Amino acid sequence: MINVLVGSTVLPGNLEAVLEIYRELVARTRNEPGCVSYELLQLREDPCDLMLLECWLSQEHLDAHTRTPHFVEAIAQLEMLETAAPALIYTKSV
Repeated sequence: MINVLVGSTVLPGNLEAVLEIYRELVARTRNEPGCVSYELLQLREDPCDLMLLECWLSQEHLDAHTRTPHFVEAIAQLEMLETAAPALIYTKSV
């Protein structure tokens, strides 16, 4: 299993637009082959602080996800509305 965490901070005034993009991305991604889970979290103290949690069966499934039209389009839109940290990729060790 491959686990991915991607944090981001929504730029001022963009929260609703960002959440709408993520709603569609999450819904479409959950139907992809190899997707175990795909969730967007908001920090309780600051709703503009987001964390995307992903779990994939394999690196190949994750790689295929990053090439889907809905992912490519969402990332292009989000780049203008939020600041994202580099993705952290983990594998289960125990």
